Amino acid sequence: MQLKQFKQISVSALAVLVLSACQSTPAEQTSKTNVTNRSSQAQVARSAYDFKDSDIKIPAYFDTQGLDRCTFDPSNENDGCPLKKPVVRMYFGGTDVGGEGQGVQALREYDDNQLLMMLENQFSGINRFRIITQDDDLIAAEKETYLEQQGARDLAQRASAERVLKPDYVVKIDTLRTVKNEGSITGWMDYTLELTSAVLNPFTRELMSYPNLGKVRVTSGDVRERNELKFIMANNRYVSGFRYFDSAHVNAVINDMASRGIDILLTRMLSEMPATAQVMGIKGNQVSLDRGQNAGVLPGETMIIFQYEAGFVEPIGVAHVNPSRNSAIGEITQWKNSDVAEQVENVAKNGIYRPANGVKIFAVSVGTPANFLENRT
Repeated sequence: MQLKQFKQISVSALAVLVLSACQSTPAEQTSKTNVTNRSSQAQVARSAYDFKDSDIKIPAYFDTQGLDRCTFDPSNENDGCPLKKPVVRMYFGGTDVGGEGQGVQALREYDDNQLLMMLENQFSGINRFRIITQDDDLIAAEKETYLEQQGARDLAQRASAERVLKPDYVVKIDTLRTVKNEGSITGWMDYTLELTSAVLNPFTRELMSYPNLGKVRVTSGDVRERNELKFIMANNRYVSGFRYFDSAHVNAVINDMASRGIDILLTRMLSEMPATAQVMGIKGNQVSLDRGQNAGVLPGETMIIFQYEAGFVEPIGVAHVNPSRNSAIGEITQWKNSDVAEQVENVAKNGIYRPANGVKIFAVSVGTPANFLENRT
């Protein structure tokens, strides 16, 4: 296979290929989406209906170790269970602004706090992590209102009963914003936004290698037609077109670029920290899961169904899953060509297959559902 072809393979599929080098056909569990930019691309899960038998494998980044420690109670999960939702605090770290020509000053006036609030909202909305907000002004205002309406005693009791969450790790985002413009009389503004992430253990001070979100680069051309950023000058003075000197107009472009960049970071996090649930039963091709939105299972999720026994993993099939609040229902679109899968399928054809005798069956997602970015972010 040529190097160019390898570059087209998604991160998840490449990891599976390395782990399964003895097989001639690699698993393809993710595919490229139209939500892309010139330097960084959002990767989404391949539809369960497009899977081949060779694709039905445990995705990269999912660790089955520790499943025996799970209580399967989403509100009271063991720390050693891989199904537990991590508690995360997010920060924006250093901010650099650079460029040449017109518009640098307006770019400097952008408030990075907008990025932080956007980041928190996007990540908390998927319910796969517990996000500790940095919106101190809002929290302080709400406590003041609560004090006025409920009294000091009630406020003290509430604060004592509901402790502030303790983060498992922190995610720090550094930003670099640059601008350049071309042309003397008629010009175009070109903006670039780079988001570089780091994950830290706040107590050991360790820079963690997992999850690895990397760097995201977004350009203004990814969110705007070039003519929208066109301006006209005369005698070195602005005449008409894009108001590159007006921070409100510049902020609107940077916000769209930031939203695109955060979407891409989100897809990376969803791939490295997949949603998981226990299978309660299988009837025909219908599979019932014990967790839903409460565990971050997303609408249209592509999930690998696998059997877990004595530390061994056996893929059974791939399913298209939709959640309710506390559970989920899926359709197995293709069964794995294996003896174990055939045994389960035969029982499910004639009734309900329920795992027994120490055997457990789980479902694990393979990445961001294909339509999630368009519909929910």
